[in-house]
Amino acid sequence: MIPSPGLACICALKDNASPGELDAVASQARALREWFRGFVHKHRGKALSPAALDELEPINRILARDERFGQIALDANGRESPSPLIWAEKRKWQTSGSLLIPIAESMARLVSEEDFTYVKACEGHVCSLLFLDKTPRRARRWCSMAICGNRAKVAAFRARGHGR
Repeated sequence: MIPSPGLACICALKDNASPGELDAVASQARALREWFRGFVHKHRGKALSPAALDELEPINRILARDERFGQIALDANGRESPSPLIWAEKRKWQTSGSLLIPIAESMARLVSEEDFTYVKACEGHVCSLLFLDKTPRRARRWCSMAICGNRAKVAAFRARGHGR
């Protein structure tokens, strides 16, 4: 699980950031998102080859900045366990640029732990989202059945001449 920055950490980053620094990080996050969208579109539906590693260097550069450590903490979830203690990963949020690390980590987990042959583009009429199809038959067509799937089914129903 990726630790999220707590409110105190965010306030400290905001207070210590120079004018425009957080805006610059937000711009970098958007650029990273668009770069990764292109990578996923290029490789979706196919198994990743070892050659993809070179393309993923931007993620590895961000991950190399991490200052993560672990601590023993109380389990706040109260689940059944032989111990009330858990191992918790923490992160030092010393610069605004470190806010990109959890994003890069999520991207790295996708490319290293999931099968890219199951990455699909939503078939929704105006949707541009991609998703990982984890259904048993791998027959999912929409990013969300409640939104894009419903719209497609309503359009098909109306096209058949019903519901006018």
